[in-house]
Amino acid sequence: MTTAAQMPKDIERRIRAMPGNNLCVDCNNNAPQWASVTYGTLMCLECSGQHRSLGVHLSFVRSIQMDSWTEKQIAAMEKSGGNQKLVEFFEARGINKSMRIPQKYNTKQAAYYKERLSRLLEGKTEPPPDPGRYDPVTGVSEAQGAEPLPGETTDQYNARQAKLREEARERLQQKFGNGT
Repeated sequence: MTTAAQMPKDIERRIRAMPGNNLCVDCNNNAPQWASVTYGTLMCLECSGQHRSLGVHLSFVRSIQMDSWTEKQIAAMEKSGGNQKLVEFFEARGINKSMRIPQKYNTKQAAYYKERLSRLLEGKTEPPPDPGRYDPVTGVSEAQGAEPLPGETTDQYNARQAKLREEARERLQQKFGNGT
């Protein structure tokens, strides 16, 4: 059983020192006091209310100073890379910081980021399938032909992709030799 306690001050200082954690991840308010454990980010009171309304399956919110924290929750905050990493991830995939919170965190890109952090905490090395860029006009993703098959788990997808890469390597070796 995992015990929970208030976040130690030294850990809080480390988390607050992470890139971008001096501002709310969603609106740029100063000195955020709330966190989304799901994404390993800090946010202001107003944005935390919107995250709470998404439901814990999309964003699990904690007060940095008032709530108790488990070791796994603290690890999520420390391993996430901070607010700047999520903002840069979203921007690289066509999701602007000013996008409304319910829309932003209901994208395939947000689900990917959440799953990737969860897998990192579980010690898994292969990331889930990357959904590519978000298209603001259609609201869908460009998966670049690398989506999982219907009903396929992330582990099954990664195993299938590894097998396909190995088969492609073998075909290239047969066609062109081993390059020595």
